[in-house]
Amino acid sequence: MTMDETNRFIDSMTWEDSTVRLYGRLYWCLGLARYPDGKIRIQVFEADPVTHEAVRDLLSYDSDSRDDCMRHFLEDKYWDGKSFYEAAPDMEWIDL
Repeated sequence: MTMDETNRFIDSMTWEDSTVRLYGRLYWCLGLARYPDGKIRIQVFEADPVTHEAVRDLLSYDSDSRDDCMRHFLEDKYWDGKSFYEAAPDMEWIDL
């Protein structure tokens, strides 16, 4: 992704789900969502490239704070040992 695409992708994560391809693998990025218990959750799953079903949970983080969730999404190193910003230049934001 270009820097402009990266910024738009991050903005989109505050209100919708998105999909990216990285190193030939497909990932569902589930945007910020508030659950009945009041917690906010952000999630990332690796998906099967054919069926699009989740096959591996990369990130599932709950917090009382949207900013805290986004910090974990951006800074935790779950993209093959890289943070989101480190991996973003190799990502392709796709529409399924």
